[in-house]
Amino acid sequence: MINETKLGSLLEEFNSPRPEFNGDSYVTRRREWFDRPMERIKPLLNRDRLSGLTVDEAQRIYKEMTVGGPQLYPRSFIENGIEKIRHSLDYLLYGEDPLETRFFNVVESVDSEYYLSGVGRAFASTALLLYDYRQFGVWNGAIDGGLTKLGLLPHKKRGEHSGQTYVKVLSVLQELQKKCGFPDLSVTDEFVELIYHGKIGEQIVEQPPIIEEEVTSELPTSEREDIHLKIQWMLARIGNWEGHDVWVATNDYRKEFNGEKLSSFCLADLPVFAGPEVLRIAKSIDVIWFKKRSAQPLRFFEIEHTTSVYSGLLRLNDVKIDYPLPRATIVAPREKKGIFESQISRRTFVHSDLEEVCEFMEYRDVERLFDSEKVRTQMLGR
Repeated sequence: MINETKLGSLLEEFNSPRPEFNGDSYVTRRREWFDRPMERIKPLLNRDRLSGLTVDEAQRIYKEMTVGGPQLYPRSFIENGIEKIRHSLDYLLYGEDPLETRFFNVVESVDSEYYLSGVGRAFASTALLLYDYRQFGVWNGAIDGGLTKLGLLPHKKRGEHSGQTYVKVLSVLQELQKKCGFPDLSVTDEFVELIYHGKIGEQIVEQPPIIEEEVTSELPTSEREDIHLKIQWMLARIGNWEGHDVWVATNDYRKEFNGEKLSSFCLADLPVFAGPEVLRIAKSIDVIWFKKRSAQPLRFFEIEHTTSVYSGLLRLNDVKIDYPLPRATIVAPREKKGIFESQISRRTFVHSDLEEVCEFMEYRDVERLFDSEKVRTQMLGR
C-alpha cells in the first residue's frame, strides 16, 4: 500500500498545471471530458426517459459509455433489442436488488433476464457513474492496474462474481476519494487511470514487472500430453454434467481418456456463433461450453501445460476482438499463476477488455470441481 508521502506527491502532480494543456491540470481536463456525457447521456438515463428510449439513443449511449476504450460490440448491444436494453438499464440503475446482484445480472449472468450482450463492467459502471458520480465509480482494466500500482486492489476470492468484486473496488475508490479530498468519484477514476497509464507517478509508484519466462515441465512428452488430455476431458465432462453442450478442439475430438471417447459426448460441429475468422480460431480452443441446443457460447477454456500462457491469451484475444467473450479461463499448473497475472495486465489485453473476462484456474481446482459435479450428478441419477 502506498504511503502518505508518495500519495501526496501523486496528488501534487495530478493537480499541477500542464504545459500540454495550456496551463490546465488533469483535473480541469477531466471536468471537460465528464461534462459531455453528463449533458448528452445522463438525461437519457433518467427513469422517465428510459421507458421511451429509441434505438438511435441507445446507440448514442453505447458510444459515449465506451469513450476512452474499445467500442467493439455495438451490433451485439443493439441486437439485445430496445425493450431489453430499456428493461436492463432501468434495473441496473433503479432496481431494488442489492448493487452487487444488479451488476452481476446485467454484466455476467447470461441466464438472467437482465443480461446485456456486448457490454461489460466498464459500460455498467459508467452508467452508474453518470447516474450518481458521488456514489459510483468506473471499473475497468485501467482501474485495476492503477489500484495494483497503489497497492490497493482488493483480493478476489475464489468463486466471487463480478458484482461482488465491483462493490469491493467501489469501496476502495470511495476511501481513496476521501483520503485525497476529491469532489467526486469521476475525479478519483481519472487519478487512478492516469497512474496506470504512467501519465503521473512514473518515478513514484513501482511498476509491476512483466514476467516473460514460462515454466516448463520436465515430464516426458507422453506424460505431459496425458495431463493436458485429462484436464480437457474433465472440463468437457463438467460442462456436460452442468447441462451445457461442449466443444473440444478439432484435433482432440477423436481422442480417448479413461476409456471414454470425447466424441461420445462432445459436439461434432462447432455452432455458428460468429463470422468465419472467429470460428476458424475457435475450432482450436481446447474447450468451449455452449448453452444447451444453442449457438450461445458461455465459457472458453485454454489449457496451457507445456505451451505458453501468452499464446493462449492471444488466441482468446483474437476471438474477443470480433466477438464479446462472456467468460474465458486459462487453465494451467499452479506455478503459472504469476505468469498469467503478469501477462493479462499487458496493455493489449486491457485495451481489448480480455483482462475483464479472463481468469486463471489451476489443475487442482478443476479436479475438485470435477469430483463435486460427479457426486452431484450421481445423486441426481443422471
